[in-house]
Amino acid sequence: MNLTKIIMNKKLSIILPVHNERESLEIMIRLLNSTLSFENEIIVVYDDDNDNSIEVAKKLEKDFSNFRIVKNNFGKGVRNAIQQGVDDSKYDIILITAVDEIFPIIAIDKMLEKIVLENFDLVSGTRYSLGGKRLGGSIIGTILSITANKIFCKLTKFPLNDLTTGIKMMKKNIWQEIDFESKPVGWAFTLELSIKAKLNNYKVGEIPTIWIDR
Repeated sequence: MNLTKIIMNKKLSIILPVHNERESLEIMIRLLNSTLSFENEIIVVYDDDNDNSIEVAKKLEKDFSNFRIVKNNFGKGVRNAIQQGVDDSKYDIILITAVDEIFPIIAIDKMLEKIVLENFDLVSGTRYSLGGKRLGGSIIGTILSITANKIFCKLTKFPLNDLTTGIKMMKKNIWQEIDFESKPVGWAFTLELSIKAKLNNYKVGEIPTIWIDR
């Protein structure tokens, strides 16, 4: 693949579900726009008209032409919000992540290159291998998360070391072809997404990320 084609293919739709993210939203959007050097769009999706993210988002729409806010019409829940974002997105590669997870921004370029250059279908962030880190938070929670992931991967020989992270980049058709069975509330669907993508013989991989628990 020549350099011109690589640059042309580096286009990304970033989908951010929000729930009262007034404090974090502006920081995230400004960091994304100052960090990413390729063509992208940022779609913030909200459930409730009383969400305090909306006021901030409307101001950001005036500052950034690649940013827009849409309402989730599929019913409350993170997965439904992402579905709305996918339906509204214009590029063939999408990234889903949380608004308050700032540090994984530095991994976005490498995740996109893995899809564009190496033809991966889904790339997940990992806290537990390749130099990834999980900082802060409950020690017990960290131990349980690491242990559960390691046991699952060892028993199943699964190629991802961190199935429970919500930082996922994928070709849009992967999301569209997964028949989700988990509840739309919360981020548990990301585990189902990883497993079903692999079971459907999609090429999955991971990139190290830094995760700071609050």
